This record gives sequence, structure tokens and C-alpha cells, in this order.
Amino acid sequence: MSTVEHALEDLRHALAEFTLLLEREASTLIDLQPNLLTAVVEEKTRWADRANTAWQQRAAACRRDLAAGESLDHSLSFEPRYGSAWLEITDLAAKADRLNQGNNVLIEAQLRRARIAMDVLQTASNRGGVYGADGQMMDSFQSLKTLDKA
Repeated sequence: MSTVEHALEDLRHALAEFTLLLEREASTLIDLQPNLLTAVVEEKTRWADRANTAWQQRAAACRRDLAAGESLDHSLSFEPRYGSAWLEITDLAAKADRLNQGNNVLIEAQLRRARIAMDVLQTASNRGGVYGADGQMMDSFQSLKTLDKA
């Protein structure tokens, strides 16, 4: 296996694992399992780092300077030895992008729900009335506590 083929395989593997973790992240978000989310995000971050390293190694193996704007897509797409591997990599990258955008939507929805719940609780904690020993509302009590100080 050539250096380029090895670099492409490393990148393909890292993107495949990263994509699987994005799918697990989506499931965790949909199922509202925040206790599992931290571990998934940590593992996803490790695979993202591995994919980034593999990307840099692939550029070095192909002797391209990405900072100078040299493109690998054209040369890898039309090279018979690399074309199918490169196509799989680009497909995985596109899938990862779609999953990541979907996860962002799920996270934003959960943040909105959490903000609404916090507003409801904050409003309830600042109500002026409480019940006395006789079960009647006492209007003289005014709570100045916020949820973080209650």
C-alpha cells in the first residue's frame, strides 16, 4: 500500500467513525439522554482530531500545499488507484456535514425548551403569594430569590 493509499484509508476510517458518532449523538439528543451525551461528544471530538490529522497526512502524502490553495480533489478523483477511495471519503464528509447540521437543530430545540422551562420556573419563584398555615394565600410575602439563590 502506497503512502497516499495509506493516508486515504486513515482518513476514510476516521470519517466513518466520526459519522457513526454523529449518528449516536443524534440518537442521544432525540431520546433526551443528556447523561450519555458527554461521552459521545468526547469520543466524537477524538475522531474529529484523528480525521483532521489524517487530512493533513493525506495532503503531505500527495505533496500538496493546502495553505497555498492546491487542490487534491481533481487529482484524486481522476486517479484510477484513488478514485473510489476518494469518492467514499467525499460521501462520508457530506454525510457528516448533514448529520452535524441536523444535530445542531436538535441542540437548538433543546436549548429553546430549557430556556422556556427556566423562564416558567423563574416566574414561579418570583410570585408574591405563598400559602400560610391556614391554606390561604398570603399576599404580604414577596420573594426576591432567584432560582440560582433559592
